[in-house]
Amino acid sequence: MAAQGALTLAAVLAVAGGEPARAENELADLANSKSTAELVNTQCFADQCKSQMENCAADGDCIKGLACTAKCMGDAQCTVGCFARYDNKQLDSVLQCTIEDAGCIAIATQAPGGDRLEDAPLPPKALVRATPASMSGRWYKVLGFNPNYDCFECQRNSFATSGATPRAQLTARDTAVDISGGTAAVQVEYGMPRVRAGRPTETFHSTLNEQLVFDVANPRRTAHTEGRMFGLTFWENWYVIGENAPREPEFRFVYYTGKTLQNRYEGAFVYARKPELPTASMPSIYKIAREAGLEPTKACCIDNSCFSAPVDAVAQPPLFTPVAQAGLLDGVAAPSGGAPTSEGPFASLLRPMRQTVTDISELLENPKPFGDDLFARQRTMTEVREFDANGYRTARSLSGS
Repeated sequence: MAAQGALTLAAVLAVAGGEPARAENELADLANSKSTAELVNTQCFADQCKSQMENCAADGDCIKGLACTAKCMGDAQCTVGCFARYDNKQLDSVLQCTIEDAGCIAIATQAPGGDRLEDAPLPPKALVRATPASMSGRWYKVLGFNPNYDCFECQRNSFATSGATPRAQLTARDTAVDISGGTAAVQVEYGMPRVRAGRPTETFHSTLNEQLVFDVANPRRTAHTEGRMFGLTFWENWYVIGENAPREPEFRFVYYTGKTLQNRYEGAFVYARKPELPTASMPSIYKIAREAGLEPTKACCIDNSCFSAPVDAVAQPPLFTPVAQAGLLDGVAAPSGGAPTSEGPFASLLRPMRQTVTDISELLENPKPFGDDLFARQRTMTEVREFDANGYRTARSLSGS
């Protein structure tokens, strides 16, 4: 089960970079064209990833995560749902060892390492000038063009000078960020709802870290980065293809391409200074999107309602980032659900039995509805009726009706 689960996870690495459907299908084709024996070295699991597998076996969520993804059979949205419900350090460790470090699962289609500047894909439109200094501060991702990656909730990003201490170790609520030289240490936050049997809905909060290296001024690429998510490495090219006019609310329009060992992917997003859409800048954002061959009405509007106004309304310089590195679980915050109910005298005796029933049901359940529900939460700009097809406020929204 562990080997099959890891194989299936690797075959849907859209999770780690938001790969388009064609990339996902390429990996599915690879898995279907070879036998499990050709792709999976089971002895490698025992010889080189023994401790990781033992830690996973001792952790209920890790085992459930492997079983969940195995049942997804390559369905990317289903697999994202599995990560939202079960991802933890033990699961990430198994993936890193079996897929990358030891190569127990042989499904790599790409050479490791990022693109050289001269080999990087060309941007979809001309770059605008961007440096660490011009991108300093904090941004919120408010608009995304790849639903597999860009559209999760509560996305905030913070920059620190590479190698600085202790300022490089930012907390989510830092109000000042320093950047120097051509490299920035980036902290990325996002959240996903965690729905579990017999529990109130919680939020899976993850903080990811990466190093962003700005290229010397050139017309081909703004910056490049290497990171790790869900235990797996990615390499990305970043292209800043748009920014606000002087009198508009600040934003940056970023296009990206990247790869994992399994495939290549691409996407785009918009960063704003505040957690909501920069209303006065939306016509410019729509125009930039269409110049880049992207349809803004199909973009997702990011739900950043988790960020409270008293903390985040403080004016400060904007900041540049997304994508990430070491997938670390910051914590799981449950919404208020009222006072806990009192238990009867036999509760302590029945609790282990109830937990066993829950564990078995989660191992056996169909994971697809959970993934479908996760992605159904996303809203495209077509559904946000505040703006018309060109990004201008609609007459209805202006009237307040």
